[in-house]
Amino acid sequence: MKSDITVIVPIYNVENYVSKCLKSLLEQTYKNFVIWAVDDGSSDDSQKIIKKYANIDSRLKIIQKSNGGYGSVLEYCIKRITTKYFLVLDPDDWLKETALSELHSFAITEDLDLVVGDRYNVYVDNYEKKYVKSCTNNLTIKSKVVYNSQNRIQEFSFFLVSPHAKLFKTEISKNIRIPHGVSYTDFVLYVLSLSNAKRVMYYDRALAYYLIDRPGNTTTTKKLSSIDDYLIGWNSVFDQLHKDKGTGVLLSRLYTQLKFIMCEYSKFLKEDVNKGYKKKILVAIKSLQSYRKYVSKKDIGSKLLYYGLMNKFMYKTFAELYIKLKS
Repeated sequence: MKSDITVIVPIYNVENYVSKCLKSLLEQTYKNFVIWAVDDGSSDDSQKIIKKYANIDSRLKIIQKSNGGYGSVLEYCIKRITTKYFLVLDPDDWLKETALSELHSFAITEDLDLVVGDRYNVYVDNYEKKYVKSCTNNLTIKSKVVYNSQNRIQEFSFFLVSPHAKLFKTEISKNIRIPHGVSYTDFVLYVLSLSNAKRVMYYDRALAYYLIDRPGNTTTTKKLSSIDDYLIGWNSVFDQLHKDKGTGVLLSRLYTQLKFIMCEYSKFLKEDVNKGYKKKILVAIKSLQSYRKYVSKKDIGSKLLYYGLMNKFMYKTFAELYIKLKS
């Protein structure tokens, strides 16, 4: 039987964690899938561990490439996979044993382009877990309801963007260009996939376990250069998105992302001596101003801040005030 799902596992120096990840995949109750374990130039024993599991189960395919970062792995795989669906599983995370079965069942039954589940955040010290909803509280998206209108689908962009418990139809992501050598490219994959989706569903059940505070991961090691990574991802989405009134919700999501980037930047304000990162933020704000008439006003929060940032004469002042307020 031809496999229906490809699980992409990007791997880089995770010898202490990858076994749990791969074991959770081999224990899935749904069997009709393949695993692409992509060694992105690891220098530890990750490769040896992958080979051990490949010898146990022929569904696990090992791909070795020179280091290009998380985005390069996603782009490499999505261009080449031939299965109808794919799922991304980070190598320090793992799935509930029924995760693929549950996601695939909904995808097939409802002919979905994307189905989004919830996750558990897991903490390194004691493996305590906390239930986390992908759908934020201010949204009116309901579980197990198929959404097929453009605006409602785009509202999913305000969900958590990480790949946890998300099953994509391959065709909606096939031509997305994902930046290489930077972090936080989940944002690019998720938002641009939504721009191509026609039928989407939320499933309010935690199917993935996210090891949130592992030393060395992007959540626990943010630094000034992270601002550059965020902006590269933002610009990638902005450049590839078809910008018109039909994508107003996604444009408002880009506006919200800029506010988030400014908040993150406020934590490193004193480190940006040459103000290079601030200048890049201002360039992004100015880029969005050209499409402000399409932005969905209900999704932007403060109207005063919005009109200040979208004003070509006042945006620098408003941006500086907002960053200082958040610092």
